[in-house]
Amino acid sequence: MTEPEVAQGVAADDADEGTAVIEFVFASIVLLIPVIYLMLTLSQLQAASYATTSAAMSASRIAARDANPSEARAHAVAKMHFADFGLRDAPTSITYSCAGPCGQAGSLVTARVETKVSLPGFPLLFGPDRSPHITLRANHTDVVAAGGQ
Repeated sequence: MTEPEVAQGVAADDADEGTAVIEFVFASIVLLIPVIYLMLTLSQLQAASYATTSAAMSASRIAARDANPSEARAHAVAKMHFADFGLRDAPTSITYSCAGPCGQAGSLVTARVETKVSLPGFPLLFGPDRSPHITLRANHTDVVAAGGQ
């Protein structure tokens, strides 16, 4: 091999040097950001699911033990459950239905809790009212206690 051919081969090898690091960093960012976002979204949905279920259980127990269940009390307890799971501003609605006369011992009262969970980051872009969300619902049925206690 002549000297110009050797120099040309070395120059070709130098052109590829260092690109593996750039490719690795780029691929890591492209793959890591969606995975982190997915994990944040799933953890927020799981927390909202737990909060919705526990709020429905508490609301049905409040209604089963009180002859005239206070919706304000049920909303306060639901707000506490959502705050425990880090969802302070999640909009919730609570509705009741009874199988049989409401408030009568032995009848069934069902509480339905519905909440809307915004996807992470979207309320900052679109505002809290227009951001995409996922609606979660939970039902819980309890037996009305004898004597309203």
